[in-house]
Amino acid sequence: MKNRLSRPGCLSWAVVFFLVAAAQLGLVAVAGTDIPFQDQWVVEGQWLYPAWLSGSLGPMDLLRPFNEHRILWTHLLNLGLFSADGQWDPLVQLVANAGLRAACATVVAWMLGRNLPDRGRLAVLGVVVMAFLPHLAWHNVLWGFESQVFFVLGFSLPALALLGTENRTKVQTVTGLALGTAALVAMAPGAFVPVLLLGLSALHLAERRASFPEWWRESWPALLLLVIALALWRTSPTQTELRATSVGSFLVPLGRALGWPHVAQPWAAFPLNLPLVVAVCGRLARRRQPVAGEDWVLLLAGWGVATAVAAAWTRGGGDEFAFGVPSRYVDFLVLLPLANAWLLVAWVRSAVPRWRASARGAAVAWSLFLLIGWLGLSVEVMRRLVLPRARDRDAPVRLVQEFQRTGDPAIFAGQPRLLVPHADSSVVLHVLVDPRLRGALPPSLQPSQPQGPLSRAVRKLLRREAAPAPLIRPDSSSEEKSGR
Repeated sequence: MKNRLSRPGCLSWAVVFFLVAAAQLGLVAVAGTDIPFQDQWVVEGQWLYPAWLSGSLGPMDLLRPFNEHRILWTHLLNLGLFSADGQWDPLVQLVANAGLRAACATVVAWMLGRNLPDRGRLAVLGVVVMAFLPHLAWHNVLWGFESQVFFVLGFSLPALALLGTENRTKVQTVTGLALGTAALVAMAPGAFVPVLLLGLSALHLAERRASFPEWWRESWPALLLLVIALALWRTSPTQTELRATSVGSFLVPLGRALGWPHVAQPWAAFPLNLPLVVAVCGRLARRRQPVAGEDWVLLLAGWGVATAVAAAWTRGGGDEFAFGVPSRYVDFLVLLPLANAWLLVAWVRSAVPRWRASARGAAVAWSLFLLIGWLGLSVEVMRRLVLPRARDRDAPVRLVQEFQRTGDPAIFAGQPRLLVPHADSSVVLHVLVDPRLRGALPPSLQPSQPQGPLSRAVRKLLRREAAPAPLIRPDSSSEEKSGR
């Protein structure tokens, strides 16, 4: 095996970054707009930028909760882009998010492939790039506010890799703690980091029957992060209202999330996660030894499981999971089938010779089942969202421009959910007429104003036209009405 920091290895990770970023920029080019969407109007348009321009924004304000999340790094990124560009441009945010998401995919590829030979690493490269194609996670890709997803992943995954390493050095411990703390103020799922690390240390304790001092040396950083997470934790009325209220309202969304991409079939969670169950049970029963890199893969799988449990519990009482899984969870959930695939390959490679052919057959069947779900979901998303949006990308721009001109909320009546910028049109109007944002609105909403340097560069990169066509009310069948 070549050194994992060798030139071929580094080139592999660079290829992952480039391919994921290029695919995402392609989707932004054909379907993205500079119209803010939903919470952006409140968090950015009503609060962040006006407070920044008026000088009333304090450092601690950036840490205040948004629902159950603290999104410090998203605020800092958005303020940086706003200041550098001289205006609010969600299209610039989408391009920045492409780099962040590609970096997360690269970290995932590194965690899965760093202990593999060149051939195995190349296979991981291809699978990760396929898993991070942007269409299934379109919500995160086409909404500039979702950088929080990539920040929490970008801080959490390296923290897990560093703190989940046995016999870690002091430098690894300090760096891991810093990254874990950063994850806690990136988004609420940063709290998964200490929980997953404690789960891994419990697995080690069960395997080895280690003494308390050994367990403490492994677990104290996770306990410290857990204390910080509890100190920062906040609940919101929205979270309470949408919480699962029955066993069924919890288990059905849980099955859909654990069974991704077979989101319409909760039972698919059982076969898709069988490799993970076999791996963990085998280690708990002390009937198998972990292979190199397995602990990190279990942490990746744990992230997917934690996301599914948290989403089912906090949102199971609403209608989000009525027919599938909202796409904003995909960048978290995709870690689970990736980890299961890795564990399945490890199981096949370790099978005794007389069972190896059967193990390979089972692996092929499992892979085909996963691929069928991925293809089916991909076709649905392309048909219901990507292709209609590509045919009339500027429909939301025209609607908001017309609302800006007339102030008539009836413009949004009967429109598909994805074309309506915010459920409360008065919020949009408040932002559009705020004198503090005069000259700083998105380019489409102030076409007579010169564009900032970042806006010009992004439009040149994406080959975007200067302005959309006049308002034509779109056919409601051309967009996905559910918003998923």
